[in-house]
Amino acid sequence: MKREIRGALTALALVVTALLAVVAVQPGLPLEQLFDSLRFHVAAALLVLVIALSLFGGHLRAGIFGLVLAAAIGQGALIIIDQQQAREFARAGTTPLLKLVSYNTLQGNRPNGKRIADWLIASGADVIYLMEAGPVTDEMPRLRKTYPYTVGCEAGRECSTAMLSKTPLTEIGIHSLSSVWPNRLIVAKTTIKGTAINLVQAHMVKPYFDDFAEGEAWVLANGINKLDGPVLLAGDFNAAAWSANIDNLRKAASLVPPPNYPATWPIRLGPLGVPIDNVFTRAPLVITQIEAMDDAMGSNHRGLVAEIGLAAAASQAEAVGSPSP
Repeated sequence: MKREIRGALTALALVVTALLAVVAVQPGLPLEQLFDSLRFHVAAALLVLVIALSLFGGHLRAGIFGLVLAAAIGQGALIIIDQQQAREFARAGTTPLLKLVSYNTLQGNRPNGKRIADWLIASGADVIYLMEAGPVTDEMPRLRKTYPYTVGCEAGRECSTAMLSKTPLTEIGIHSLSSVWPNRLIVAKTTIKGTAINLVQAHMVKPYFDDFAEGEAWVLANGINKLDGPVLLAGDFNAAAWSANIDNLRKAASLVPPPNYPATWPIRLGPLGVPIDNVFTRAPLVITQIEAMDDAMGSNHRGLVAEIGLAAAASQAEAVGSPSP
């Protein structure tokens, strides 16, 4: 009986190992970007199989798959370590600047619209990025009393991608990242506490669109590189920060990651989910604190609440280098 169980566990471990190999090598197969975001969850599945193999006497096999597991986790860890090194410029200290809420409210979540609006008004955020903002369509007149400067929720039209601000928005642009979904990129400028900031809000396609996801990342990076000064980028990226596509975007646009990556989807997994909603900055802005909302209020995403600081002037020269070609 144990032999049959070991055989079944080995077969499953080989399948999981194949998935991890695809993530590591990125050969261009369908769905590889999806599993890239799930790399640590796939690794956790392999860990369970390694433990099970060991319990059922397959010690050699457990050891071999354990090495695969260590390599997979190590590769992911190196990506995160490399990202976190981009935050070194802020070690000299930061000055609190603004609070951001970035939240996919789920287009069909209309019954919770009032509740969401109440929360947003009470959040104390200076800037709010909303994706699939249909639930707050009827609440916009009330929201504008707290956030008088808005983009993307014109009167009489269903809200989709929307930006709300307490400070004036200028040089506003609404763009499309690709032909899959229109008008999912908002770019605007504002000034908070004397600091001019480029606000960039993006809602990217799901990773199983493969080439479209990569194309959207290129469009986004190219647009950011045309902006002068600090950048605050956030939104629903439908991919984790450590995935190759988003990490390439970070490098190409000289972006700085948050200090941690709160899980936002699926909500039923809570902190064990995947951080597919993200916030990045460009120096001298830095994310000093970030957390996911405890209550998704009917959405299938947990929104993000981030505190953004301004790095000390003396350290700005140490910020991330020039964009990659």
